[in-house]
Amino acid sequence: MTRSLSALERILRRCNRLFAVSSGIALLAMMLVGAIDVAGTSLFNQPLPGTFEATETLMVVTIFLALGLSQQRRTHISVEVVVKCMPVWMQRLSGLLAAGLSLLFFALIAWFGWEAAARSYAVGEFSSGIVNFPIWPAKGALALGASLMAAQCLWDMGVAVVRGPADIDGLGAVEAD
Repeated sequence: MTRSLSALERILRRCNRLFAVSSGIALLAMMLVGAIDVAGTSLFNQPLPGTFEATETLMVVTIFLALGLSQQRRTHISVEVVVKCMPVWMQRLSGLLAAGLSLLFFALIAWFGWEAAARSYAVGEFSSGIVNFPIWPAKGALALGASLMAAQCLWDMGVAVVRGPADIDGLGAVEAD
């Protein structure tokens, strides 16, 4: 059982890293598109067509695909003023509750995101602009990122229950590889 849990943990870590790298590439692409658009407008009085639409999609990819790794490494912003005043058992319970609520929240986002992406793809939904840009990739990226975040929250809850909590938020921070 421990071996299969380790394999699942490795798969989840690799997925988190892969999607975070994809998020970084999307951020780089967004910066390049923006810079080319500004340069084209300033130098040649010719903006890059579809910049707005591409930036919208890349923004969703950038944000949602990095969520799982942020959760894995516990780098989300948290306010610990009240939590640090609680007894340890209550801190752990608070961390478990937070992971459970996050799981529910991101699972719902993923569920509706997958439905929206499938519907968008089926009807061939495009944004109306200078360039007809497909909408389904952004909806798919949102669903994929939310699914990975939900999987990470589920993993965190399982670790807290099976192995016992190790840090102040009750879920045991995972070391970066």
